[in-house]
Amino acid sequence: MSLFRLPARLHAFLTGYGCTSLATGLQVILLPWIAVAVVELPALHLGWVQASVLLPNLLFLLLGGVLADRRDAATVSAFACLGLAACHGALLWYFSLRLPDLTVLLLYGAGLGVCTAFLQPARDNLVQRSAHSDSGPVSHDRVQATVTWMMLAQYGGQAVGMLFASRFDQWGVAPLLSLQISVLLLAAAVLYSLRFRTSARPFERVLPLALIREGLEEAWRSPALRELIALVAFNGLVHIGVFLVVLPLLAADYGHGASYYATLQLAFVAGTVAATIVMLRRGQGDAPGRGILMCLLYSAVLLVGISIGPTAIGLLLLCFCWGAVAAASAALGRAIVQLLAPAEVRSRIISIYQLALFGSAALGALGAGAVSEYAAPLTTLLWAGILSFVAFALAAVNGSLRRLRVSGDSA
Repeated sequence: MSLFRLPARLHAFLTGYGCTSLATGLQVILLPWIAVAVVELPALHLGWVQASVLLPNLLFLLLGGVLADRRDAATVSAFACLGLAACHGALLWYFSLRLPDLTVLLLYGAGLGVCTAFLQPARDNLVQRSAHSDSGPVSHDRVQATVTWMMLAQYGGQAVGMLFASRFDQWGVAPLLSLQISVLLLAAAVLYSLRFRTSARPFERVLPLALIREGLEEAWRSPALRELIALVAFNGLVHIGVFLVVLPLLAADYGHGASYYATLQLAFVAGTVAATIVMLRRGQGDAPGRGILMCLLYSAVLLVGISIGPTAIGLLLLCFCWGAVAAASAALGRAIVQLLAPAEVRSRIISIYQLALFGSAALGALGAGAVSEYAAPLTTLLWAGILSFVAFALAAVNGSLRRLRVSGDSA
């Protein structure tokens, strides 16, 4: 699918997704750097600040999946974007009064986490709607291609956001927070335009816990989904947790300021964009589970490589490779969820997938912060690499993902 031949629905979806990702790219740099460089928090407190954005997923992500299944996903996405804009606006207002402290940053992070928990399953549920062709049913190949376009919008948007965030030392906080607010308001308008204009589905009087249990049971019935969710939880615990806490600490140790930390993030995102473009040209193949396992193996090698203590340029190159591996793994995993999850519970299974990833990432951030407080950040990376080798061996023996095959038939 060429960019200029994409349906109007998909253009709108990618625009909205790209805007939310641009705001996320800004947030990825701003929040930890405000904590480290402006408020001067220690490593353990940085872990708490990063975890404050992720911990609300443990409470609200499954409810977000239920809401997106029972109400129109585009409307839920739009209101979640408005909530994120309000959080950034509140921090901007506080900065006009005084510098924030740990408590303020924790409240800010928690507000972002709650809104994101409702945004993620609703926004990802729009993939099938955006991929749909009026001429016939949606094929597996079309869904996989749409997921890859979505990942490109995500990583491209994050890259642009990080480029803006790299100007932190020159521009300060206020212009960057204002930019976040603006793009989130645009995203809310674009995503709202994708809502169904038919009469709303009746909201059945079923307890949320019963609906959550229904989604969990549906995910458990599929061996491939079970193993995928377990691996995603491991990635969140070990890889994302380490990335969120150790990378800003390494940047501070290298002594190059916010611009170097932003450059590391940009190198990571450049890797994700490069890998996604390759996947757009070559497709995801008919064995996505095997690809996920190989990505886990490559991640283990990269973590051990970074733990050796590369030069500043070497760390940039390794972050680029890490981003490429992470992008391939994420695209393959999200395509598997889109293809295997039944339509009536798709948002709930997406929310389970996201909960496994970001809920465990919150715990991983806390663990990485605690380990890095009492040991060198490079030691944290070494242990993460060793654990990744163990996880790869266990998943390869189990074999559910390794044996998974998909075809180009209609979904």
